[in-house]
Amino acid sequence: MAMRPGLDKIIDDCRAAGSTLGDVVGTMSETQLREPSALPAWSRAHVLAHLTNVGDAAARQVEYAARGELVEFYDGGRAARDSAIEADSALGLADHQQRVVRMLERLAAAWPESGSPMWEQPVTFREGTVTDVALMWWREIRIHLLDVDLGVDVESWSEDFCRHLFDFLTPRLPAGGYVELRPDDSAPWRFPPASVADDETGWLVVRGPIRDVALWLAGRQPRQMPKAARDGQPVDLPELRPWPAARG
Repeated sequence: MAMRPGLDKIIDDCRAAGSTLGDVVGTMSETQLREPSALPAWSRAHVLAHLTNVGDAAARQVEYAARGELVEFYDGGRAARDSAIEADSALGLADHQQRVVRMLERLAAAWPESGSPMWEQPVTFREGTVTDVALMWWREIRIHLLDVDLGVDVESWSEDFCRHLFDFLTPRLPAGGYVELRPDDSAPWRFPPASVADDETGWLVVRGPIRDVALWLAGRQPRQMPKAARDGQPVDLPELRPWPAARG
């Protein structure tokens, strides 16, 4: 299984992604805000509304955890989340710009210090810890920066991030099978984990550039569609199961 990088490296990449988001939003026009994003049925305003809301929700999880308290990720659950995205997507460009800046500042202030035991403090998000909140934000900002579709491309995804997606998105792979993701430009990744010496009969192998495999697994359009084979014979790419649902 892919191992995630250290938390310091993850938070540094989140900060870098936040800086990129600020630059993108700061130079966006009102027309561009209303144009379609790379996500079906969502404008760029919808993506920004979602990113701002999820960033604020992440910060709130950490702020409550610092007080030894638990709070729901979204007050009102999924329905309230969806309503907020629709309502906030109608805001003007200046409001979106200000909200993004405030959200990023709030998150920066919320993250614990490097090495702090606070990283293992429980939260309601996925019944996990503050570390799980950081990983969630890493996924959200890196993936949705691409969805904004204004000059940020998949080359902004590090190999560490791609391998984290492989790990997190395991539930999307076909149930009950043996799957190897075999990037052309990186080491193979297997689920369930197995050594190279194990019998390879029956393994479904999906291969392509690591970022394209990660895009496919994340439900985004790869630049070059990965190819699948079983026992050396080409087969169709498997149908992916739903995105892993949060429990909190």
